[in-house]
Amino acid sequence: MLKFIGSGSAFNTKLGNNSAYYKMGNQMLLIDCGSNIFHRIKENNLLGGIEHIHVLITHTHADHVGSLADFIFYSYYCHDEMAKPNVTVYSVHDVKIEELLSINGITPEVHCFTKKLQSDKQYTLNFCKVLFERSIHVKEIPSYSIELYIDGKFIYYTGDTNSLKASLRTPNESSKVYDYVYVDTCKADYEGNVHLSLRKLSELVSPDVRSKFWCMHLDEGFDRQEAETLGFNVVTNEY
Repeated sequence: MLKFIGSGSAFNTKLGNNSAYYKMGNQMLLIDCGSNIFHRIKENNLLGGIEHIHVLITHTHADHVGSLADFIFYSYYCHDEMAKPNVTVYSVHDVKIEELLSINGITPEVHCFTKKLQSDKQYTLNFCKVLFERSIHVKEIPSYSIELYIDGKFIYYTGDTNSLKASLRTPNESSKVYDYVYVDTCKADYEGNVHLSLRKLSELVSPDVRSKFWCMHLDEGFDRQEAETLGFNVVTNEY
């Protein structure tokens, strides 16, 4: 469903920073814009035919926002009509994305638009519905998972996390039925890990629902075959 520009963890330079996108007509949805994502977007001409980009930010670690300012500047000066903002950045208010952009020379409402959202509240974008939900990652900064409804499909995207909400682990009759669950998964498995290990994921998720789960944000030691043998899917970079 979602396509991936990069699918790696912060230090997995081969797979690139984890970032997903979806296009509908002349609109593009982009989830996060890590340090090497702008380079990959430009290198692969992903903005061809796109008039507006909607960027969802899960949190402010560099592998999720490191090239966001470059991307916005490029979009403003070099993509479509020059000196016309064509990027809208959405984040929960406590992520403080406007402050981060300002430090990098971006002026909200001039170079781009920014939307401060409330968590646990559904919003309607041009072609999808979105809801941000607090996730457990690191204590220093807030991090969010994202619930999406796009083109008739219900999607859950965990962002960075070391846990999984109960309704995803063992769905019941009252649980939301997701068509795709994209989940931060790594091989590294140790006490205090701020990401979700494959071992822990397999303990949390019952085998009968694993076919809807897609592992992403993969570290260098991640074993794709092991994950698939356990019944999970693994995302692949589009480029």
